[in-house]
Amino acid sequence: MGKSKKIVGISSGREGGITDKAVKKILEASQLPYDFISLSSFELLTCNACNGCVTTYQCVKDDQLNEICDIMQQADGIVFGAPEYWNGANGKARVFWERICFSTRHNAQFPLAGTPGIIVGVSGDGDSREVLQDIRVFFEDARIKLIDSIEVQGEYACFTCGYGENCEVGGLADIYELPTIINDKTTPSLCNQYPHKLQPGKDITKQLTRLGKALANRFSANQPDI
Repeated sequence: MGKSKKIVGISSGREGGITDKAVKKILEASQLPYDFISLSSFELLTCNACNGCVTTYQCVKDDQLNEICDIMQQADGIVFGAPEYWNGANGKARVFWERICFSTRHNAQFPLAGTPGIIVGVSGDGDSREVLQDIRVFFEDARIKLIDSIEVQGEYACFTCGYGENCEVGGLADIYELPTIINDKTTPSLCNQYPHKLQPGKDITKQLTRLGKALANRFSANQPDI
């Protein structure tokens, strides 16, 4: 009997936000042992291309990124979720992947090569294509095998800033006529997607569950190890 499989989910979104919740839903649906890492708990530094990782494949900066990288290398599958900030994956996601990819690619080592992965893109209006494209570039560089991706509508920070109902330059102005009312019916969630278009909103949890099961099926008795 082969060793039991374990996966890791990583979110670069706000702690407890929709990105976190979507990634966790996939992990839970897989029914596999998993680690969940919220990058909001880490103050990640940027890559300086100092080449300090050339022989060790470990970043010289002491901000716990190496510990996360070790968990990823030991995992049999990776789920990564990122929110959209200004037409692309947020800065924390980019900082994370720039250092992961740079520190592990020297001499064509690519320790994450072949690991099956899923990307979750989250955006305030639900159009997360640019997030998916940004993270896909990093997956390709790390040689991670992308098996699927999903777009999820998230919650603009404007929903909780205190001014969103009337702010003409806020995110709510992109999806609602102002002034609007912020309540459970108008606020996006995993069970209430696109409430500005659909009444009631769409429930995306079934799709997230399907992704989790699809990842688990990669490791079923009838599937060879990847």
